[in-house]
Amino acid sequence: MGIAALVVSAVGGGAVARAQDDLSFELPGLGRTTFTLTNTTIARYRGANYDANLFDDDFGSLYERLDFALQADELRAEARVDFFAPHTVFEESRCADLPLGADDSRCYLDWDLRPERLTLRWEPRDWTIEAGDTQIVFGRGLALAFRKVDLLGVDNALRGGHVRYSGSNFRFGLHGGVANPQNIDPIDLRVIREPEDVVVGGNMAVTAPAPMSLTLGVHALRVWFENVDSNDGVSPSRYQDRAVDVAGWSVEAPALADGQLALYFEANGLRRTRLLVDEAQTETGRGVYGSAQLQLTNLTLLIEWKDYTNFLVAAETTEGSPRRIYSAAPPVEFDGPQRLRGIGNQRGGAVRMDYAFLPGPWSFSLNSALYAFNEESDHDPFDGILVTHSWATLSKRQEYGGDLNWSIDVQAGARFEVLLHDFDDRFQAGDIDRWMIHGRIDITVGSGDHSFDLVVDQRHEREIRGVDAVEFQIGGASLTYTFGVPLALSLGLRWTDFQPGVVALRGMREYNILGGDFYPSIEIRWTFDPGTYITLFAGQTPGGQLCSGGVCRDVPTFEGFQLTFVGRL
Repeated sequence: MGIAALVVSAVGGGAVARAQDDLSFELPGLGRTTFTLTNTTIARYRGANYDANLFDDDFGSLYERLDFALQADELRAEARVDFFAPHTVFEESRCADLPLGADDSRCYLDWDLRPERLTLRWEPRDWTIEAGDTQIVFGRGLALAFRKVDLLGVDNALRGGHVRYSGSNFRFGLHGGVANPQNIDPIDLRVIREPEDVVVGGNMAVTAPAPMSLTLGVHALRVWFENVDSNDGVSPSRYQDRAVDVAGWSVEAPALADGQLALYFEANGLRRTRLLVDEAQTETGRGVYGSAQLQLTNLTLLIEWKDYTNFLVAAETTEGSPRRIYSAAPPVEFDGPQRLRGIGNQRGGAVRMDYAFLPGPWSFSLNSALYAFNEESDHDPFDGILVTHSWATLSKRQEYGGDLNWSIDVQAGARFEVLLHDFDDRFQAGDIDRWMIHGRIDITVGSGDHSFDLVVDQRHEREIRGVDAVEFQIGGASLTYTFGVPLALSLGLRWTDFQPGVVALRGMREYNILGGDFYPSIEIRWTFDPGTYITLFAGQTPGGQLCSGGVCRDVPTFEGFQLTFVGRL
């Protein structure tokens, strides 16, 4: 019987093993050592994902993840093993009818078993010496961001050697290895081939003693890219000998004016080299980011500036696969489910003001962003499209102590993207290329162990697509009931009449169970102990582009159910 089956049978019988305290024992030469094991099991059935590929619909899959850790005083060993096995539900395999030896990119579902993360870490006093996989961020992520972004299914690490020193006024790090993305894409369930991209780099920072506490930092890195196409990781690239060099510096003053003022500035230069046939090509870019935050008793003011000109460490990551997301420039933008363009070629700024009516529970914020972008990386951002985006939020926090407590968060905004120069006879400078109005309300009511949370969001957009103007809306509502810590029950309904080109090929309204515009779902979560829980999701979620922290990717529509169990020993 598999682990997923054990979980289901245990729940059905009313008995589930509870998480225990970490195991601790003595090891020769290491002293007191702690062992932890975290198990993640995901059993999933996916129906249609509403694209042009019929070979990846109607199938079940099992994903198993085991995280091990041994922790002594100065030594820590970590390992993670991933296992993935898909299985078609209604037939053996549609791909079985293909001619023998045929290579069809639509038949990408395959099983996979591998040690995903291996790390040995030694931490004598101020030093950290690692061999294996680690996640690294230089500065604010402009130059390098090997990190995990759950919303996008991104989980990149650098597998190699790492040395760090962190003293009271001086720190540095040296890193070298091969890029190691998570091999199972949790969103589209594709087995991602590891790119043999070599990364070497280092950073150093010096901090002036208090009361100034000013930190000056420098960093540099080089990436040698494997000569394969970025989309499938197998096809030869049209370019050879591709490499990127990035060097930059930063200055940070987090506690000026008695801790009320925080300043940060970072500047990076980029050089990209490659060979096309016998012609050597070189291009340059820059990534500049700055912020100033003033924190008073009732008022917080944040000002941000960005200047990203042809600045993407891995230029192939502008869409699609998460396998080469190596940097993440701060977007200084609305943090929500929206579609961003020209992420690596933007210039402008944003202002945010938060005001709290203390000692009362009410507060509000005003935000406004103004910048230009250009999707052609070799053109100036102000030769492209000007973006103005403003939104406001009114909030009341929940006050505890009474029989009935409630909180509310109301947000509304508008976005306009205007052409900055003439494109042709149809599209002239000053024309609106895209506009969006959006709103969101979040109401929570609680009493004792019982709580209800209602969230409703809606956005209406109009954009030029090809020769036509397309207007559509995207929104949703969810109602969540929680009983103390153990139980959370959510009912959701998303709606949209947005149809990407590939969706129209399948006739989405013919397949969607509520007519094509509506996506219902239900999710139940039971927490047995901290770190041990089981979740069941059933229903549909619409696809589209998701963005988080300056990184975007397209995700497909999901239809089916998913059972997730996480347990910690």
